Amino acid sequence: MQDLMVFIAVYDQSSVTEVSETLFVSQSTVSYSLKKLRTSFEDELFINTRAGMRPTYKATTMYGHVQKILESINLCHAGGQAFDPKQKAASTW
Repeated sequence: MQDLMVFIAVYDQSSVTEVSETLFVSQSTVSYSLKKLRTSFEDELFINTRAGMRPTYKATTMYGHVQKILESINLCHAGGQAFDPKQKAASTW
């Protein structure tokens, strides 16, 4: 999940330094996440330019899908209630 968060942050912020500060991780962690993503998707995903990290065509097409994945994960976390044994009857199989 962290790698996907890094992907979205780099896409939005165009800066590894800014992403590391935003996500409270080191720059090397951001770089390592990008390396894993590049290997997984067989694409550079972002090109380092004077103006910052620029997404490749593949990264641009992935962006919306990755956002939806992270939104779905966040919904799963937000929707769950803590287990309260007083509220649930014991199940026997």
